[in-house]
Formats: sequence, C-alpha cells, structure tokens
Amino acid sequence: MGAIPKVDGQKVTRHAPTFDWTTLPAAGRPGQPPKLPTGLRPWTKATRAAWADLWSSPQATAWDQTGRTLHTWAALHHDLVMDERATASISAEMRQHEDRHGLNPAALLRLRWRIVDISDEGTMNAPQRSSSSQNRGRLVAIR
Repeated sequence: MGAIPKVDGQKVTRHAPTFDWTTLPAAGRPGQPPKLPTGLRPWTKATRAAWADLWSSPQATAWDQTGRTLHTWAALHHDLVMDERATASISAEMRQHEDRHGLNPAALLRLRWRIVDISDEGTMNAPQRSSSSQNRGRLVAIR
C-alpha cells in the first residue's frame, strides 16, 4: 500500500499528490446500518452491536453502503466472540479488513482520509493546508 503520507507541513517532495485528501464528517454516518447477511449463521448480540457501531463511524460514509465489503469482517468478529480465543489467522484477517476500511490511524493516512468536525455553519474545522509554493525553499524542522 506504500509509505504513509506525511502531513502537509512535513512534506519534502515538491510533486503534487496523486490524489487529494478525502474529508469524513466527525459526526459519522447517520441512519441504520446495512443488514447483516442472513443464512450464514445466527449473529451474536455482540456482533450486531459492533456492526451498528462500525456503521455509525465517520469512515462508514466512504464505504459501499450495501455493506458487502464488510460481511467477512462481521463473520470474523462473530468467530472471535464465539471462540474467545483469537487465533493468529483471524487476527491477521481482521487487521487486513481494518486497513482496507480505514479503521486505524495508519490506514486513515494511507487512504488519505481526514476526519473533521463540520460546524453548524457548514465550515470545516480541519487543519489548514499550505500550498507547496509557500514552503518552497524553506527548511522545516521536524520534532
């Protein structure tokens, strides 16, 4: 998936990014979560609660709204809850789904997703971006 992108003030390269950052609302995704697939297994209460919580996250606004890409995540979560002994293979698969769906800080950076608070006036309270031309020729110390 490549190196984790640096924040604007730490960039060293002068090349334009391949694609820009996507802004996700801090309030999360409104509404009901997609339905869990039927017929696979009886879903535990814990998995249904985790599914609803997952779909209320800011990242859920960027996902396929049918929920199909996260059906495997739900099955893995179910297996972890039922077995209570996380095997290395289940844990590794869960991490892969978390990376694909921006569910950890490193994945958010790789996907170039920023979670911002959108105020009532409709303005975003996100970190200000500076243009590369303003920083050209400037030495920036990184702590």
